[in-house]
Amino acid sequence: MNMLRKPWKISTLLYLLLFSMVVVPVTTLAFIILQVYKQDLITQTSTQALQTLHSITYTAEQEIMKVMYITANIATDQEILNNATQLSQEEGGNKQFYIDYVNEALTRYNASINNYILSISFFFKKGDVFSYSRNLKEDISITRQSEWYSHTLSNPNQVQFIGLQKNVLFDSGNPQVITAAVSPQLLQGIQTVELIYCTFNRSSFENILRGNLNHTADFLIVDNNRQIIASSYGLSKIDRMDQKLYEQVSKDQEGSFISDLNDKKMLVTYASVPNTGWKVIHQIPYSQLTQTYDKIFGIVIVFTIIGTCIFLMLSFLMVRSLTKPIHLLVRKMTRVMEGNLNAKIAASGSAEMVTLGYTFNYMLDHIHLLILQNKEEERAKRKAEFDALQSQINPHFLINTLNVIKLMALVSNVDNIRNMTNALMKLVSSSFNRGSSLVRLSEEIENLRHYLYIMENRFGKKISVVWNIAEETLPLYILKLLLQPIVENCIVHGLDDKDVDGQIWVNASIVEGSLQIEIADNGVGMADEQLNTCIYQNDENKFSGMGITNVNRRIQLQYGEHYGLSIKPNEPEGTTIVICIPIITTIERDVE
Repeated sequence: MNMLRKPWKISTLLYLLLFSMVVVPVTTLAFIILQVYKQDLITQTSTQALQTLHSITYTAEQEIMKVMYITANIATDQEILNNATQLSQEEGGNKQFYIDYVNEALTRYNASINNYILSISFFFKKGDVFSYSRNLKEDISITRQSEWYSHTLSNPNQVQFIGLQKNVLFDSGNPQVITAAVSPQLLQGIQTVELIYCTFNRSSFENILRGNLNHTADFLIVDNNRQIIASSYGLSKIDRMDQKLYEQVSKDQEGSFISDLNDKKMLVTYASVPNTGWKVIHQIPYSQLTQTYDKIFGIVIVFTIIGTCIFLMLSFLMVRSLTKPIHLLVRKMTRVMEGNLNAKIAASGSAEMVTLGYTFNYMLDHIHLLILQNKEEERAKRKAEFDALQSQINPHFLINTLNVIKLMALVSNVDNIRNMTNALMKLVSSSFNRGSSLVRLSEEIENLRHYLYIMENRFGKKISVVWNIAEETLPLYILKLLLQPIVENCIVHGLDDKDVDGQIWVNASIVEGSLQIEIADNGVGMADEQLNTCIYQNDENKFSGMGITNVNRRIQLQYGEHYGLSIKPNEPEGTTIVICIPIITTIERDVE
């Protein structure tokens, strides 16, 4: 212990610094960092490739659904089925009429999807076949004996996606096509179509991959028979995937591994197309990754050597008088960076270090004082801004309402005037109340009912309101005048231009730990660009002078950016505004 407390010689300190604190740690750290970087590079490349593969698998699934949807549409078209039945039953010249009709109908189908269909074959129960656009190359009897044919017949009215098939059509220019089949039995005993067999152009799957083409990687789509359906570089003479590689990608739904392919090391990433046996595969040469790694390895080594030399030079110059005081100062400053403003330093050492210590301690005290002042000023600023927002009451609304009351005094009985005046008094009384900024949801809803009564008389329209308020939300606290500006926006901008009576829905519930209030109307609605901008617009000619912009601003001032308003269309017509605020059970909790 005494030896540890005794000051060491400069030579001893430098040797220890050289071997134990510089050379060995820096070399080890550089090696570890490079290995971590190498692994992270592979992981990032695999992750990015998987993200791209997910996009490709989704698009491929949509293309498959498109094939099945087109096949299903043809199988449910009664006019096509009826004329195809007549075609199979007629003889001689009468048959041509039905052939022309079916060809014309299917041509319209094909034209609507950019000639995506290559051929459609109708297999009839009595054994003959009619083909649209191109005839089948394979013998009909052999086709009827195939596995997919019997499977389709055993599952009537269900589209069977067969996938990739080769050499199916005469004179198509497409030796490989995508196929689907369905056995329509919508009119049993009437129509004679036993099965509809559709072939589609494979190029759409090629186009999916060409959108992700780069010079160092290749994308493939492979079916469960190892046949290559599409490639980002186009199909080559090799149309089947390597058996060993396919066995590896078939083990899981998605993943990545390093494999030797044709004596070339590759990083292979794969993902599965849902509801099929297809795999989308991404292959990138491993040398491409290690090339970047080698460059970074050289840079790290150079900087490691330079940094070590600089550190040794500084150690020789400053170790005698500055190591201990500076180390102490750095340690204290680190604590300050972590937020500990009480980490003061005991000034010692040379005169410069003592002065630096006093200055450091004074800086901490001054920073602490400035932080307290800034917090107090920010709190006061937010309170003043919040109070200013909440205290806005537009005199235009009071004047307009009082004018309506005056007119009603001429044309209505005393009860109407009394009821409307009473509603206005309660609404204004609630707005001018200078107590807490919060009010229970039940009270806010009651004030909203008074406001709606006034608006019905003001606009002369019946406004039907559907209340769906969960019981557990009624005792919760919300900001005053939170719902009224939203309802006013529904009436003034949504329902005022409609000739029929309007309807408003007010729903309140607890969703994922927050209070969510939805206010919807069946008004004229908004265009997409309006939905994105109306939340940032003000409308001063209203009861409170607060549009939905001010409501959103008040919520975020009070509770933070995670809460506020969102706007979306209300189907089939109108607009829905969703208010999301925290659950406040007591006023004290809101103050906290």
